[in-house]
Amino acid sequence: MADEKEQGFKVSDRRQFNPDGTPRESIAGEQKSADDDRISSQGDAARVISFPGDKAKDRSPASKPAPPPPAGGSGGKQSREQAASQLPQASLEGLVNMLAVEAVMHLGLIENPMGGRSVDLEAARHVIDMLGVIQNKTQGNLTDDEAELLDSVLADLRMQFVGISRGR
Repeated sequence: MADEKEQGFKVSDRRQFNPDGTPRESIAGEQKSADDDRISSQGDAARVISFPGDKAKDRSPASKPAPPPPAGGSGGKQSREQAASQLPQASLEGLVNMLAVEAVMHLGLIENPMGGRSVDLEAARHVIDMLGVIQNKTQGNLTDDEAELLDSVLADLRMQFVGISRGR
């Protein structure tokens, strides 16, 4: 036991940017490995995780100058406002479509984002019932287009539900 060397590990901070987003200065004596050289030759794009809708945006901080901070405000607030401006406008159509897609997924007509198709009739019934509640509570307060959308989506979902629950 005394002959064995004490084995440990070394933790190295390889992040290229400080928490505030400024480029990090190299630490004296820090050695780059072959992996670091390979990754740096691929550029920042090799290390960026992209999300749906981010394909058109360039996420590389080195290629784009940072936007100027707003007058009298904090830099974090501006980034939240920018993120909010990229979201679609909140609307009844968006809500109906979101719930309809969820119902169709529970009916097994489209693939679950977690993989595979599964039929969960109780969850589908719940979502369809929620759309029915929206229809009842907004009756008389919708535009003609909104009322027609809600009516047609509910009619289609209910027909699909009946067909699937009976085993077609």
